[in-house]
Amino acid sequence: MMFTRKATLVAALAAIITLAPAAAGAVTLNIPEQTMAGALKSLSEQAKVQIIFSPDAVEGKRAPVISGDLTPGQALQKILGNSGLGYKANGEGTFAVQAQNNASPKANPMLDEVVVTATRTERRAKDVPASVSVISAKDIARQRPAKVQDLLRNVEGVDISEQQSVAHASSPTLRGVGGSFAGNTTQILVNGVATDSVVSAVIGRGGLNFTSAQDIERIEVLRGPASALYGPGVIGGVINVITKRGGGKLGGEVNAGYGSHNLRSIGAAIGGGTDTADFRLSVYDAQSDGYIAQPDYAFGGKDLGPRDWKDGKISFVGGLRPSDNQEITLGMQNFGTRSALLGGHPNHRQNFDGDAWTLGYRYDFSEKTTVKANYRKTRLKQQAIWDQEYWNGLAGDLAPAWSFGRYSDSDSLEVQVDTRLSENNQLTAGVSHDTGTHTTRSTSLAGAGTVTINNARTTGLFVQDEHRFGDFAVTIGGRQDRISLYGDTKNGASLNPGSTANVFNPRLGARYSMTPDTSFYASAGTAYLPAPNSLRFMGSPFWLDNPSLKPESSTSFEVGLNQNFGWGALRAALFQTDYRDKLTSILVGVNKRQYQNIGKVAVNGFELSMQGQLDNSWQPYANYAYTDSIIKENPTNPLSVSKQVQRVSPHKLNLGLAYVPDSSWAANVAGHYVGPKYFNDTNTANQRAGGYFVADAKITAKLPVSGNAGDWEAYAAVNNLTGKIYQEWAVYEYSDRRTFSIGVNGRF
Repeated sequence: MMFTRKATLVAALAAIITLAPAAAGAVTLNIPEQTMAGALKSLSEQAKVQIIFSPDAVEGKRAPVISGDLTPGQALQKILGNSGLGYKANGEGTFAVQAQNNASPKANPMLDEVVVTATRTERRAKDVPASVSVISAKDIARQRPAKVQDLLRNVEGVDISEQQSVAHASSPTLRGVGGSFAGNTTQILVNGVATDSVVSAVIGRGGLNFTSAQDIERIEVLRGPASALYGPGVIGGVINVITKRGGGKLGGEVNAGYGSHNLRSIGAAIGGGTDTADFRLSVYDAQSDGYIAQPDYAFGGKDLGPRDWKDGKISFVGGLRPSDNQEITLGMQNFGTRSALLGGHPNHRQNFDGDAWTLGYRYDFSEKTTVKANYRKTRLKQQAIWDQEYWNGLAGDLAPAWSFGRYSDSDSLEVQVDTRLSENNQLTAGVSHDTGTHTTRSTSLAGAGTVTINNARTTGLFVQDEHRFGDFAVTIGGRQDRISLYGDTKNGASLNPGSTANVFNPRLGARYSMTPDTSFYASAGTAYLPAPNSLRFMGSPFWLDNPSLKPESSTSFEVGLNQNFGWGALRAALFQTDYRDKLTSILVGVNKRQYQNIGKVAVNGFELSMQGQLDNSWQPYANYAYTDSIIKENPTNPLSVSKQVQRVSPHKLNLGLAYVPDSSWAANVAGHYVGPKYFNDTNTANQRAGGYFVADAKITAKLPVSGNAGDWEAYAAVNNLTGKIYQEWAVYEYSDRRTFSIGVNGRF
């Protein structure tokens, strides 16, 4: 197991939290008297069930002490009491709280899921003026993903750019915006906080690398611009990974699997909690001999064997509640991946490492006003080495030739206040301050090399007001960011005088609830990416400086519909994004180039998503996204104008069906179609990948063990059922064929 020393440190942290002994029983609960919203959250954490409720419905209500061995249903009855609220069980540990006289035939998790990413406050998905998807813990259990990013492939509007078989080297993008010289256009958050600074160029920016599937409570995907809430880099949207907390009596879990290509994975966690403290400590380790060797390689070199990889993670989160109106949280996450860039090349590899420490505090001044503060410190490393065959074209020479590293250190502090000014008015305001240092080291094995350092400081002020007028709700807000890029050096010498930019981004949304089951929304907003100093000041005789570069920016509009049919739910959206001031290099004079704000991309599209619940056994879903992402201006490459943005497929279709007759077993099949796409902006024929459809299947079954042994299940999964070979990342980069995996999961 990796990271032994850090595991010992985290275990010591866990030991300082003392758990009260729990009585025997399937679910032992310790929930103090508190607000009803707090009691429902505590029940969800301690009983490991999903409870869906509207914050408005429980506003001003309180719940009594809940203690002892109770089923979730019995506990809900005690919490809801004579409040006029009841609940419905929707299967697989999901309960929906609603008015007892609610005429709606059945609540639907797709629309009633409580989300925080869309507004920075708890809201049902159907109440926010945005397109939001939630990947729940039960969705994760069904899919049995080898990597967390695989969970996103079944979500509409998501494109994955990932080199085949290289662990955790992926960059998801939302709604066809594509990449940029300035950085990522989709922001990855962990528990609502970014894991890197704006100046970093580390692939993946930490985000999805920090967590394994066993530690994820849910993933919220917010499509559309969100710089008004989260600052830079949110042109396409936000992916927020929310991790599990400990709760209930002290217990543990084990997850083990084996699959094709000698894939071995093992994970374990221990945790629990009382009304005053909780903790969860987990470790995860996986490795594989790799995907099949590629028959050729587009960028030089060739696989001589499978591409092996390893992935290890440690996670700790703990909470202390000195009183029922305040909480202190401490978290630590560590990951390390090791991948072969070319199989059979011992000196052609890439490593990723990361550490993140998080400290949080929440204080409820009253039922109407809450203050939250979060501090995160992150260290990321991306290191690669190339051999002589690849770097210098020396066929058969596998000796090392060149090494490269990117190192990012960042600190983030954010304070947010949520207050209900009146029964129909919710105000959110906050301030954030981020600093980052990005270091690039490039070294030849002959000893020559460079060290470049870039620094950034971002301060943001944001405010958002949500007001209800009966069935009509309006959300308006904005954020002012000041970005300072400074202190850049190359081999110790100053590179430039630095630069400062001030950017304001507004956001406006409205939602109309025609009936309890039908609502419409419309929204508009802007987003941006700052222009890095590395493009303003080139420090080369062949490049001209351009200190007047502006941030890249976008303006987006969206209209949508949410509809609950009782047996299922429908979500639909039409969107348009004008992405302008893109940074593009152009030829100036005879032999010099310069970066200028002259590129433009127009994105138009629509999304449809359906999720059903039939007889509490059959659970189908389907979603389709059409994305017309077209380059409008690019003087440096006129042939790309009016062409499709690279690595963005216009058509994506996802289909799935789960059969859950009871709690003893379940079956799930899922498939996704990705239409043809190009690997360059000129859309040349030899850089085109055809469309493909891939289907996966999984069966899980409870194991017949005694009650004292805990709750155990086994699974068997098949990925790529038809054995389809396709190109996803580049030409000459082919997918694997059909693979198999088996495993066992236990809770005790």
